[in-house]
Amino acid sequence: MTAVSQVWADGEALPRLAVDPARLRPETNTQLLDLGGGAWCLNHALRQQQLYGGQVLRETYRDLRDGMTPADQDLARVLVEQGFAAAPGEAPERFHRELMRAEDAKQDVQPSFTLLRILLTDVCNLSCSYCKVIPNVLAPQAEPTDADRLAEVIAFFFTHSDVSRPKIIHITGGEPTLFFHQVQHIVEVAEHAARPGENFWFVIGTNATLIRQRQAAFLAEHDVKCIVSMDGPQHIHDALRRNHGGRGSWRMVDAGVRRLKEAGAEVSLSMVLGQHNLDQAEETITWFLETYQPTGLGVNFMKPPTPDQKDYQHLVDPDRYADRMYAIHQAFRDRGLFLELVYRKLQPFVEQRYRFHDCGAAGGTNLNVDAKGNVGPCKSFLVMDRLAMQALDIDAYRSTVVTKWRKRSPIYYTHCEGCAARGMCGNGCAYDAMVHSGDEMAIDLRSCQYTQRFNQLFVEDLFNQVRPAGPVPATWWHLPSRAERGRLLGAVSARPRTLSYSIGHQTLD
Repeated sequence: MTAVSQVWADGEALPRLAVDPARLRPETNTQLLDLGGGAWCLNHALRQQQLYGGQVLRETYRDLRDGMTPADQDLARVLVEQGFAAAPGEAPERFHRELMRAEDAKQDVQPSFTLLRILLTDVCNLSCSYCKVIPNVLAPQAEPTDADRLAEVIAFFFTHSDVSRPKIIHITGGEPTLFFHQVQHIVEVAEHAARPGENFWFVIGTNATLIRQRQAAFLAEHDVKCIVSMDGPQHIHDALRRNHGGRGSWRMVDAGVRRLKEAGAEVSLSMVLGQHNLDQAEETITWFLETYQPTGLGVNFMKPPTPDQKDYQHLVDPDRYADRMYAIHQAFRDRGLFLELVYRKLQPFVEQRYRFHDCGAAGGTNLNVDAKGNVGPCKSFLVMDRLAMQALDIDAYRSTVVTKWRKRSPIYYTHCEGCAARGMCGNGCAYDAMVHSGDEMAIDLRSCQYTQRFNQLFVEDLFNQVRPAGPVPATWWHLPSRAERGRLLGAVSARPRTLSYSIGHQTLD
């Protein structure tokens, strides 16, 4: 599964289309989508703009495409005002070029970190079959990250970040609670190093099996948000999340979660959606909410554990994943349930803004440090000793990552031309692209597939919010309002300093 694509060097390399001095023309990156039943959606993939209508919309778009004067002048005027059509004398690709120029200019911008992920250790007391960290570590070591190195990296993180911008110190591994004294050290060092007004908070990713009252009390006292890995009730969780002796881990995880809750710590649950739990996802989430009352839920798309396991048996079809995830979102959005992966796709769609990158590594905002003390932009690459640096040098970080990976944005790829989801995609994960094609700069095709399906579901959901009752009249057309678009999110919002917030996907966009 490989996507070979030409990548435009910059905004000036984008081909210039002929300008018509006398007629309107559709802007590039617009598509007319057939919704069935005589209903259509005119979609601008980069502007994240949609306009719905009956036969009149279809005819008006075709007139513009064919160089004819549309009969419905009011509709034609709205198409120009909303950027679906280029006015006479304007270049049809102008908005696309504007986005590219804006992104080109960021190569000279200093990185501003919003996430420090500390891979505290290479070891774990569990042996989950789909783990993407432990099997990829080329030279694992038994000791955690050196205390002095942690202090250096934390200081570097704060130095190259904005005081007021929300940012996270995420402690993970391996299993970080194996070395709880180092967890305490990180918290104490960061609290001491923080500048006045520093807008940051701690998150720990843990399997919770080693949490006792003492650890729970410390985490609650220092407001360390706890993300606990759990795939469902015991019969689901224990299928793939076992210890080194092959025994299920659910009972210990459940006990750890309850100790954290009793101590007053904020807890979120993180499940990996695979073949072992996809069909029970809604029931599992309902059970999570009733049993643990978590702040948020991570419902993660399972990825190949290692580069040679691209056909790993528990991977799920991207379309099925998107369908299940959005059905869950629709069922729980009025209750404010924050599903991070849905939110980071849906938010730019609702707010009508182009999402340059799906990952903070490409966006120049992620800093990772591993157990060896190496730093780099991407956790998955760092554990394989790729894009790993010893020196804490912001210029080296920018030249290694920002300059190259910023070109992973879909605005640069010819492969993405004509895609209705181009504006919300961000080209997924460089690790997945490397696994499936051998090239980190290739298209992440599995993310591409589920993002296209998400876009289709969003377009259909928005249509159902605004459509007239009964059959769609041939002359009807409607531009959704901000309030109508907001209904897709319901009561869901990202809330800094809580676990209803994206970790690792905030960028400089």
